[in-house]
Amino acid sequence: MVDVEKMFETLNVAVVASDPDFKIIFANEKCRQMFKKTLNVESFVGNNMADCHKPETMKKLKALYQKYNEKKIKLDYYTVDVRSGKLTIVSVPFYDKDNFSGVVEFIFESSLA
Repeated sequence: MVDVEKMFETLNVAVVASDPDFKIIFANEKCRQMFKKTLNVESFVGNNMADCHKPETMKKLKALYQKYNEKKIKLDYYTVDVRSGKLTIVSVPFYDKDNFSGVVEFIFESSLA
């Protein structure tokens, strides 16, 4: 049987999960390394996403989480230009039974197109 937590921890893609209140509940090693310099923190698990996003980004995230809560969409993705190239962020909601429980983001250090 595969240890799922270890699998996510060692993926060669950044993975970060947050609850419906934007509290970061998981960040794998790749994510921690990717944002260690940018955010100047060792660990941001337990912090709120508002601590590392601009207000206009949080407004978009709130609208996105609402769509996930209402089950209007199944995933979202976008690209961001960064100094080293492009990041592609794919977010998917997760549910406990039928209740919206949060979002997992996969952050790829490239364009998926």
